Amino acid sequence: MTSFPRPLLVLDLDETLWYGMEATDDADIQFSLRPHLGLFLDHVSQDFDLAVWTAASGDWMRRGLSVLHAETGFDLAGRAVFLWDRERCSWRRGEDGELRQRKPARKFRAGWLRARYPRGRILAVDDVPGNYACGYGHLVRVTSWTGEESDMELWHLAAYLRSIAQTGDFRTLEKRGWRSRMPE
Repeated sequence: MTSFPRPLLVLDLDETLWYGMEATDDADIQFSLRPHLGLFLDHVSQDFDLAVWTAASGDWMRRGLSVLHAETGFDLAGRAVFLWDRERCSWRRGEDGELRQRKPARKFRAGWLRARYPRGRILAVDDVPGNYACGYGHLVRVTSWTGEESDMELWHLAAYLRSIAQTGDFRTLEKRGWRSRMPE
C-alpha cells in the first residue's frame, strides 16, 4: 500500500460545526454544537490533521472553540495546525453585486503549509460552496445546520472522510454527492 503524507482537514465553524447566537445582553454568546461533533472530531483526527478557517471574528471563533472543548473534551484550538478567522478571508463581489468574504484556496500554497501538506492532501469542509469558488477541488460541502437535533451529517461525514483518507490527491475525487458514496 502506498503511503501518502498525512492529510489536512480545514473546518468551517458556523452552521457547519455549531450554531451561535448572541444572547440578549451583548456580552453573552450561546453556541449549540452540531450533533455528533465530539465523535466526528475524535474519528477524523485519527486520519487527518485539523485546522480551522472561519469567516467569523477571532473572538467569536475562540469563544466557540472554548465551548466546544468544555462540552466535548476535544481541544480543537490546541490541536489545530492553524486557526484562521475573517482576517484571512478575501472580499469578492457576488453575482448579486454584494461583497462577500471568501476563503481562497490559493492560501494553501503558502510555503510553510505546502512544506507539510501537498495541495492534493488538503480538504476543506464548509456549508457555503461559494467560500471556495476557486478551490472546489478541496471542498467537501455539508448542509447548513441551525439546530436540528436529529441531524446525522457529521456522523456520515466522519465515515466518508475516513474512507478517502488514503487517496493520493483529493482534488481528483468527485466529492459532490459524497453521501451516495458512503462506505458500507
